[in-house]
Amino acid sequence: MRAFVLMILVLNLVLFAWYYFGGESQLSEFAPPPRPLEPSVSTLVLVEETPLAKPQVAGRSAEVVQQKPAVAERAPVEVVEALAPQPEPAAAVENEEKAPPPKIARCYKVGPFEKREQPAELVELVERYGFDAAITAKEVERLFGNWIYLTEYDTIQSARADMKALKEQGIKDVAIARLDDGQLIISLGIYGQQQSLKRRLSELKKLGYVNYQTKKRYRKGEAFWLVLSGFEGAQQQIMVDELGVVLSERSPAAKLTTVGCS
Repeated sequence: MRAFVLMILVLNLVLFAWYYFGGESQLSEFAPPPRPLEPSVSTLVLVEETPLAKPQVAGRSAEVVQQKPAVAERAPVEVVEALAPQPEPAAAVENEEKAPPPKIARCYKVGPFEKREQPAELVELVERYGFDAAITAKEVERLFGNWIYLTEYDTIQSARADMKALKEQGIKDVAIARLDDGQLIISLGIYGQQQSLKRRLSELKKLGYVNYQTKKRYRKGEAFWLVLSGFEGAQQQIMVDELGVVLSERSPAAKLTTVGCS
């Protein structure tokens, strides 16, 4: 046992001496080369190896501190840019400027007509130009003619005497009547044409009757209008011109007027 312990001690002394006097240099030849440092990893430098005026470790930490505020300052700028209103595309603005103007409605009234058939003949004409047509009717008083009568009769006998004398002189269609106020007269009829009216008055003057009177007489009836509705444009002007020519030929009394669209 003592021999084994002494052998171990001798071996340790031999290894120690071999390592101390020549083994360290031989081991360094088989040692692996140092691993290259990555560019982003800073080299560890001892404080003793650097000048006191410019310590690298302190300098790098200062650089990191200076970079942090720069990143923090950009965040609000990016948010403001995202929330800022974007300008409208130029194409959209041009489309709004080139939008067609709104159409303006325009309505007309044509009349009056004495018979419904007269405006009905014009419906096809106006609808050809894209207009809507409607016929309306209204109760009116039309001039029936001029009434001629003789006045200044106090009794029925004096009126009968003049009526008999008129018939003998060729003036027929005479009759004794009373006005609304009870006045006694001799009626000579109603004349719708001015030519007939003037001829009868001339005959009375020649016979010596100067006590004649004339009064316009009216009667109730219906009048008809053609109401047109459409939009302003070239077609409208063509329709107005053509309709004016037709009215002057067929119904000179009817007029074309502009009215509000209801």
